[in-house]
Amino acid sequence: MKRFNLLIILLLSIFLTDSCQKIEPIVIIPEPQECTPKKGHFTPDEGTFLCFSNIPENERDMTNTIREQYSKFFKLTPNLGDEESAGKNSMLFEVNKKRNEALGDEGYELIVTGRRVVAKANTTAGLFYAFQTLKQMSYPSQLAEGGKPTIPCAKITDHPRFAYRGAHLDVSRHFFDVNYVKKYLDMMATYKLNKFHWHLTDDHGWRIQIDKYPALTTKGAWRPERSKWDTLHPVLPDEPMTYGGFYTKEQVREIVAYAAARHIDVIPEIEIPGHCSAILAAYPQYACDNYPYTVAVGPYWPPKAIMCAGNDGVIDFYKGVLEEVAELFPYPYIHIGGDEAFNDNWQVCPKCQQRIADMKLKDEMALQQWLMNEIEEYLKTLDKKAIVWDDIVSEDMVNMSTIMSWQDPKTAVIAAKHGNDIIRCPTSHCYFNFYQNDPKSEPLAMDGLITLETAYSFDPMPEGLDEKAQKHILGGQCNLWTEFINTPKQANYMIYPRICALAECVWTDPSHKDWKKFQNKVEMHTAFRKR
Repeated sequence: MKRFNLLIILLLSIFLTDSCQKIEPIVIIPEPQECTPKKGHFTPDEGTFLCFSNIPENERDMTNTIREQYSKFFKLTPNLGDEESAGKNSMLFEVNKKRNEALGDEGYELIVTGRRVVAKANTTAGLFYAFQTLKQMSYPSQLAEGGKPTIPCAKITDHPRFAYRGAHLDVSRHFFDVNYVKKYLDMMATYKLNKFHWHLTDDHGWRIQIDKYPALTTKGAWRPERSKWDTLHPVLPDEPMTYGGFYTKEQVREIVAYAAARHIDVIPEIEIPGHCSAILAAYPQYACDNYPYTVAVGPYWPPKAIMCAGNDGVIDFYKGVLEEVAELFPYPYIHIGGDEAFNDNWQVCPKCQQRIADMKLKDEMALQQWLMNEIEEYLKTLDKKAIVWDDIVSEDMVNMSTIMSWQDPKTAVIAAKHGNDIIRCPTSHCYFNFYQNDPKSEPLAMDGLITLETAYSFDPMPEGLDEKAQKHILGGQCNLWTEFINTPKQANYMIYPRICALAECVWTDPSHKDWKKFQNKVEMHTAFRKR
């Protein structure tokens, strides 16, 4: 009888303990496609095993990344194991032996119980994203009194809506060092963004080492230091060129490897044919005229600098540059610009007019398309593909590059119907150099307003496309142009939390988005970042 009573008491205590457990808050950005919270939580501790199963031999480095992030985030040294040791008090990350088509290449399944965590995916990218979810799930517990990280019990099935989920960083107008670029990549990884658009060249500075053209960095990477971006007077003859910087090839490789470990592809941008003052300051022979070009200081409009499309040396120059760039970046895409190429100089340049006549081109716009196509064809010999801004889009376009659509959504619709792939980043929703609140209360920024709610309302899929054309919409990205952003602190202020909104727009199905819920999640994430 005593043994029976003891058994009843034990079972009752287990039942009461379980019934008193609460369903804890889950604050994941971007919102998963399916998330079912359960009662209880899992608490990583000194005895927790971190286990990996079925990881491809050539992707074992992924396990190092998760181990490093686990140690840093949970402040624990993990016990390492495999599938056989993944029992009670373990986190198991397993690549599926049989592919689950519903998850695609980046999705994952996650089951958290009070005893263990199991993450499964078709790829190591999916497992990496599962770990980012686990980290975010512990935010509320770390903000509570005591701050010990726990992970709420839940069942999650998740996968991205779009394959292209990007963030852009302009390092020409203001240079950001390697350490900050890595922090930018860390923020992207946290929110499951996978494409880093690195704007390396523009009028205001050339930022990548090119051995064949050393003056690009000895001259093109430097300009006078001015206290304010909107100081309009031109460069004076005796002003010291002390403001700027560039990335060595070794640093580029370091950043590319750092990004790859976080399943982020790096897309370099080399501007063609406009936004080239930094090039012409170093190599004036590639201009249409004899204007004394300098690395630009401050804003100006319209931009005068444009490479001479009638000069064969210009094409040879770009081929030499792109050959070295292609060697540094394994991702098959290179962005070659194409925006805001004001062609006034072409209209009066004998060489450009001769090129138009020789190639039987319609006008200067057709000349630009011809030049971009020449570069795109060369990229194919390097096993690369081109991305271009949507300035080249027209009803009779012949360019088959991937189009980055930043203007009117009509350009995306035209290009998609034409058969071009599209990446959307409209100024109306995705330009995070614009003010995010009342300009009277904000630091100086580019004229325009994109609130967090506006950013959250972005839908990368434009209206007016049939099912066939919709398949050409690869996804979207946010852009951080740095005219008025000259420090990491200011860059972080402008990108966050709007990057969270962008992340949810490109990952989460619209039917699962909820503005009020998102606001609450952002408050929690912001508090965690500030802790």
